[in-house]
Amino acid sequence: MQSGSRLQPPHVARVLLLLAVLAATVVLTQCQKTGDSINGVNVGMFKRKDECLAKCQSDFQKRNQAEDQLHQQKLAACAGNPTCISNENARHEAAQRDSKQQKDACTNGCHQQGGGTSGP
Repeated sequence: MQSGSRLQPPHVARVLLLLAVLAATVVLTQCQKTGDSINGVNVGMFKRKDECLAKCQSDFQKRNQAEDQLHQQKLAACAGNPTCISNENARHEAAQRDSKQQKDACTNGCHQQGGGTSGP
């Protein structure tokens, strides 16, 4: 009879373990997905910033391509006149600086998105 009582405790332990696994399965399958900003980080903000920066770069490249074409046309129209060429080169350099300033302003605007503040 003692041998029969020894088999019962391991049997009870297995049943309890099985019940614990089943309970954990039921509890864990009831979990719900949380939003991206649960930890305070909004993933969408990074995507918008990346898109903004890409647009700044694209606009900068388009402006530069158009300016380079215009510069070549104006140089050709100068027909070798040194004063005309000098004036056109100065105009072209000013246009390039302006384009760079526009890109910098655009990029800075991308960094300001989200309305957050930093510092006191």
